[in-house]
Amino acid sequence: MWTFKKNGRTLETKVTVEEAERFKNWDNSHVSRLPKTTSVLTCHGLADTLVPPYNGALFANQIPTHTLKLVPGADHNFTGKSEELVEIILNYFEQHEKDAFVKAMTMGQHVSVCIPRWIDVNGVKNFRDIGGWPLKDGSGYIRERIVFRCGHLVNITDKGIQTLTRLNCIAAFDFRSDPEIERQGLAPEIPHLTRYPSAMFTEADYSPAALATRWKGYFEGPLGFPKVYNIILEKAKQQYRNIFLHMLDHHSIQSTKSLIVHCTAGKDRTGIFIMLLLGLCGVDEEIIAREYALSNLGYWEPEEELVKKADMLGTTVENMRMVMSAPYLAMKETIRQVKERYGSIEGYVRNECGLTADQVQGIRTLMIVPIRFEERQLFRPKI
Repeated sequence: MWTFKKNGRTLETKVTVEEAERFKNWDNSHVSRLPKTTSVLTCHGLADTLVPPYNGALFANQIPTHTLKLVPGADHNFTGKSEELVEIILNYFEQHEKDAFVKAMTMGQHVSVCIPRWIDVNGVKNFRDIGGWPLKDGSGYIRERIVFRCGHLVNITDKGIQTLTRLNCIAAFDFRSDPEIERQGLAPEIPHLTRYPSAMFTEADYSPAALATRWKGYFEGPLGFPKVYNIILEKAKQQYRNIFLHMLDHHSIQSTKSLIVHCTAGKDRTGIFIMLLLGLCGVDEEIIAREYALSNLGYWEPEEELVKKADMLGTTVENMRMVMSAPYLAMKETIRQVKERYGSIEGYVRNECGLTADQVQGIRTLMIVPIRFEERQLFRPKI
């Protein structure tokens, strides 16, 4: 019999030898495989006689993003220490809110999903890891340090190149068209990284008249963005297919090689590919839309550049600000239209990009880190 206390009462329950052995030999080593984007706070009383404080230290040493707070005089139930405990928790959240959360709020962004994932690549805007997001069914999360998204690499510095080398980036798929490259230039040589030209628009598509026509969707606001994104989906089938095939041919779950997808800002052409990749893997559309909207934090253009573009297109600076934005509702509506038009995101990838069922499964195997059923309570809950 096992004696324990509950609600101030002493109770007994029967425990079998098998149950005791299973409890004794329970393996907690899987906490070391928590996503790097998961932050963990543990509060442990130094007067806890049921679970010794060194157990908290064991977890702190295993989890890289762990914060351990030891509370002097606190027992297992934090008796008489509730106010101190609440203060510790509030201070912890306040510390995190001062980072990406407040920055997002000040820019008017929805941040119900806000996980720090930015990587400082000197000279490159909007550089972030798309990994760490949970799957809708709770069965896994997106593998980190394998696919990065960003704006163009033209202004990357030597320090930025060193960062890409440490990230083991072997490929950069550049969606920019010739007129953009003529205006912005090409990135400097980056050791071990191959640039794959992946333009989906022609030179004619970048005439002022063509831009004004195509960008009318942007000027209409968030629900007009899908008009532009549907054009991208039509034109980018081969380019997106090439990236999927590259991933299957050059990357594996045993490898640390990574790749970059980018355009000029890293939000529209790049954002549509990331939507397809995350959606194909089973990430909830809510998260996909929030991830897309993070580009509002990562990309900006100087006011004089907005004025210049507005003059070229015969529109207002406010319209140009809308063009440069990444509204959450724009991606939500785009996903809805993809499902309506192609049946599903997988339907687009298979029927338009030409991937087979085995190739789709290969992408999922590469990109998804599965979570065993008994470990799922340690990860983000299902959306």
